[in-house]
Amino acid sequence: MTGSWTVGRTSLRPEKTARGDFLETLFSPRYVSRWCLSRRKRCFDVVLSVALLILFLPLMLLISFLIKVTSEGPALFRQERVGLNQRGFIIFKFRTMKINRHRPEDGLTVTRHGDSRMTKVGGVLRRLKLDELPQLINVLRGEMSFVGPRPKLEEHEHLSMLCRPGITGAATVEFSNEEGLLHGVPDETVEHFVVNILNPEKCRLDIHYIETATFASDLRIMMRTVFKLGDRSRSVLSADAARFLRARHGRDKIAVKAFDGERNDALAEDARQSA
Repeated sequence: MTGSWTVGRTSLRPEKTARGDFLETLFSPRYVSRWCLSRRKRCFDVVLSVALLILFLPLMLLISFLIKVTSEGPALFRQERVGLNQRGFIIFKFRTMKINRHRPEDGLTVTRHGDSRMTKVGGVLRRLKLDELPQLINVLRGEMSFVGPRPKLEEHEHLSMLCRPGITGAATVEFSNEEGLLHGVPDETVEHFVVNILNPEKCRLDIHYIETATFASDLRIMMRTVFKLGDRSRSVLSADAARFLRARHGRDKIAVKAFDGERNDALAEDARQSA
């Protein structure tokens, strides 16, 4: 590791990319496995998504009905995410939040366990991961795959997306209890924690997947996802994450500044060595 930011130097290669009027650093895999962009993977996605859409159609209609009768607003939630080659696409999910409860001035785009914006039906859907069933449509449209890096918000993105994002993936399985993990984190620090601690950890797992993915590894991840649904054990954090958590409680405020300084130094060093 380099500093407190780069995880696995052999797999993380910083690149500068323009977004709007500013530059930011993305981490790019050294190469992409043949399976990730193969026609076989795409064929597998199409066949399975069609089969599951037919199988789960009655359940999806029931969920849509329950959402409509228990809260105001549409049944589907739409949001722009980062897809293949950094192209944006609209992701579909069942709505789990109360409409108009997220105010732009709040600046909070992260959902946590016990979030007051959550509907009663939404809490159940998120716990069982049923809110992600509409993403089968994204898979059928070619915007997503069943297995891959998670489709992230643009402002949270660290990874150069060289393959289609997935409904599930290694990072999704590892951080299946993310909402519970963020429970109790103050609003003013939760965004910083997600962007600077959790996302780089996920980036490490996503890059390893992009470089080494095979049909067999996809099947293993899908099986782990199914068995993980009932497992809400606490995720293990890196030493940097644990130190940041201690700092956010006010016991070591200097550590927060030190963490930011070390991260920026590590990014600068990585950029110099990769130039």
